[in-house]
Parts: sequence; structure tokens; C-alpha cells
Amino acid sequence: MLTKFSRLLLLSVLVPACLIATAQTKVTITAVQAVDGQNTVQGTDATIELARAEGSGGSPILSAGDLTAKVQAKVSSHNVRRSSVKDSAVNLIMEISMQAGKDKDSKRVEKIFYMDQARTSTVTQKFNFKHGITMRTITLSFNVAVE
Repeated sequence: MLTKFSRLLLLSVLVPACLIATAQTKVTITAVQAVDGQNTVQGTDATIELARAEGSGGSPILSAGDLTAKVQAKVSSHNVRRSSVKDSAVNLIMEISMQAGKDKDSKRVEKIFYMDQARTSTVTQKFNFKHGITMRTITLSFNVAVE
């Protein structure tokens, strides 16, 4: 028969062990660059670590001059009853927000990786900022991997 103290001790050892045993997902962003007219700006690599196999998190990936960019990533898995191919699919949704001076723009990018596909991709998005009658187009690109 366990005493109250031994039950608390056992519980305090088992709970952290269970939390460590859960799968942790990482979204890795590399080779970040923004092309602004004739100028190319390099960003910083980022790793977004999720507490579990599924979840969301964010990280800044670019900060140069008046340009800043952030990525908010959400990872989930598909559960489609009619297709065994989609059972192991991983869904990555990224909300990319960019600021150029006082102007802001955001894009939503969704990637689905099926079965044993490599869970890597290259993302390229154009952001348009209007200043009076002139347009400032910035092309942001980076590699993303889900591990």
C-alpha cells in the first residue's frame, strides 16, 4: 500500500517523463532572402519548436533597414476516413507578415506533405506596398522543413 507521500513522489516522476516522451515537432526555416528592387537582403534562419507533434508557434525571420518579416506556423495531421494515402499527411500552414516602413502586408501559405514525401519545400511570396502612385514589390523566399 502506497502512502500519500509515495504517491505524490511517483506522480511527480511520471508526469515529466510522459511530457518528455511526447513527440516534438520542429519547423526549420533557412536561406531567407528578400529582393527589394535591385537590392537583396539576407534574413536569419529560424527554428520553431512545437511543444507536441501538432501545434503552432512563430518566429521573426527578417529584420533589415525598414523591412521586417515574421512567420507563424501551424502543423497538423489529416485524418481522412476515405483515403489511406491521406492518413499520414502533415499539413503546414504559415502566416507570413511583412512590414516595409509603415505599410504591412500578410500572406497565407499552406503545404501538405503526403505519406513518405520529404517534408521540405521552398516558399516564394511577393508583397506589394503602394506609396502614392509607385509600387514597391518585395519578393521573400525561404526553405522550410518539418521534422
